[in-house]
Amino acid sequence: MKKEYPITLTIAGSDSGGGAGVQADLKTFSSLATFGTTVFTCLTAQNPDGVTGIYEISPEFVSNQLQTVSNFFPIKAAKTGMLYSKDIIKAVSVFFYENPDIQLVLDPVMVATSGAKLLRDDAIQSLTEDLIPLAKIITPNLDEASLLLGETINQYDQLVPMAKKLFQKYNIPILLKGGHLPNASMATDVLFDGNSIFEFSKPYLKGKHTHGTGCTYSAAITSFLAHGKSLSEAVGSAKEYLHLSLEDDIITGPTHHLNHFPDPTHQQMFAYLSILKIKNFKFSKHCSCMIQCSSIHCEI
Repeated sequence: MKKEYPITLTIAGSDSGGGAGVQADLKTFSSLATFGTTVFTCLTAQNPDGVTGIYEISPEFVSNQLQTVSNFFPIKAAKTGMLYSKDIIKAVSVFFYENPDIQLVLDPVMVATSGAKLLRDDAIQSLTEDLIPLAKIITPNLDEASLLLGETINQYDQLVPMAKKLFQKYNIPILLKGGHLPNASMATDVLFDGNSIFEFSKPYLKGKHTHGTGCTYSAAITSFLAHGKSLSEAVGSAKEYLHLSLEDDIITGPTHHLNHFPDPTHQQMFAYLSILKIKNFKFSKHCSCMIQCSSIHCEI
């Protein structure tokens, strides 16, 4: 009997360099045994060195894509990435308001690693007022969280209180990503769901190219949610998948990129293969990393 893959959706921009955006999302969806569908918001001319151009898709065509995909596919979970303008955000917000059963992972993409602006200044208000209230989880990095809160976050001991402040402000579960903390030996993320604090930590991997990590992380969370996992399970498994993708990176010309299909013979994978299984799937070597984060601390 053939497997039925859950349907996932990414609403984001295209990265012509293939490392982030919709391209990274689709690789992640495929690796984690979901069928990925797409809605493009922007086309970008970029490579790992930076973004040289942005072409905005009209809000009407964004809506057209959303309706066409959802009319055919039973979408289990979706994520947003680069939304760019307030008009696109409003179009996306209308869709999720009309489709509340679709679990939404909101990655508030604002600035590229290279420094290019991926969200216009006048769009932030629409993001916070129109779309964030419709999300299942928000996944800001430290810079994005600082913009959303109006406070600077640069120390480990700020992670939990800031995650709680974000929850109090938006009343949505928050995954605050601490990967940009200066001089830290561990990459620590904090999830606050309104009741419990979950802390996810992995050692920093020095010298790794991190382009596309945020997109990959949120796409992995989306995939695990589509498979029916709880929020904390989805985040923990996504964290482990991201770490393995960084650790087992691939050479791509003059640089390295995430390996969205990490080698299942990698020594650190064996400890995790039997921890988290998804429904009745038998995974090939390309999707055998259905794993749960090994470093989770929970406080009730």
